[in-house]
Amino acid sequence: MRYAILFFFLFNCLELLNGQVIIIEESGVRMLMGQYESQGKTEDFINGWRIKLVSTTDRRKLESTRYLFRRKYPDKVFSQSHENPYYSLKVGAFETRLDLEPLLALFKEDFPDAIPFRDQVMKSELFEEE
Repeated sequence: MRYAILFFFLFNCLELLNGQVIIIEESGVRMLMGQYESQGKTEDFINGWRIKLVSTTDRRKLESTRYLFRRKYPDKVFSQSHENPYYSLKVGAFETRLDLEPLLALFKEDFPDAIPFRDQVMKSELFEEE
């Protein structure tokens, strides 16, 4: 009998709430979430992924790779960098490694040394790649 009364009481309490969930958050939590949200809106860079087509110490190899890439993929944007003693040719801007896999498979046909690597990526670059 006691369980029946307890069940009846809990059922009536749930009926009063009518399926609504009430969340009471502390002011400190609300403030921290506001800071986190505003910081995310102001940062221009995220930790993302790019494809490195070549990394070499030979500048002529970099230039020939760049020429071949321009000829085969004229619509794709690339960048090159020199971090002594290596020259690198990079393509794309992706949020996750999974996003770059189809393009990496395509590039590996012409550039077998192509590898994915982590890099700082501008948020605006993410929407330019397809």
